[in-house]
Amino acid sequence: MTVLLEDPELAPNVPQPPSPGLWWHVWAEFHQAVGESMPRTRDVTWSGVDDLVRAWRARPHLYPLQLHVVRHVEAAMLAMIPSLRDDIADSVFRWLALDPDPGCFADWAVTLAERCVTEDIGAESAIELMGAMGGPEARTALERLSVKRGGPASWENAEAAQSTLFGLGRRCTTGPGDDL
Repeated sequence: MTVLLEDPELAPNVPQPPSPGLWWHVWAEFHQAVGESMPRTRDVTWSGVDDLVRAWRARPHLYPLQLHVVRHVEAAMLAMIPSLRDDIADSVFRWLALDPDPGCFADWAVTLAERCVTEDIGAESAIELMGAMGGPEARTALERLSVKRGGPASWENAEAAQSTLFGLGRRCTTGPGDDL
């Protein structure tokens, strides 16, 4: 959170903070409120951030510095949510791909991976997991995702799905010892 607040490229609409001593004091107070209202990563949502900021703005006797921190935190947290979701999804899909037989997760993981690709959350590792699974469910999902015009995935993710399908096709058509 602190990195996002201080990096203008990650949170371009964040106003410049006041002096560090005053700012950190008020930030600590708001940080406690964030921890109480959103104790788990899954609790960090756009509506949750909006509700918390709205509640803080409605507090009586809100000092200008407190209002300033609320504006910082709102912009930083809203910028952080997509990154947080992407990191979590990416980690889960990479972890599943480490299994010697990732196809054993196909009955539920393919559906989840396909949805993440269409929503562009951890898409790269989701596509890689479906490629590692290689079963019929994964192939069918990759075929749906590989449609470029009017397809469910972004152009970039459709390209990645096509590339993965091509790799699966090559794996099936070559035998042991064949040169690729």
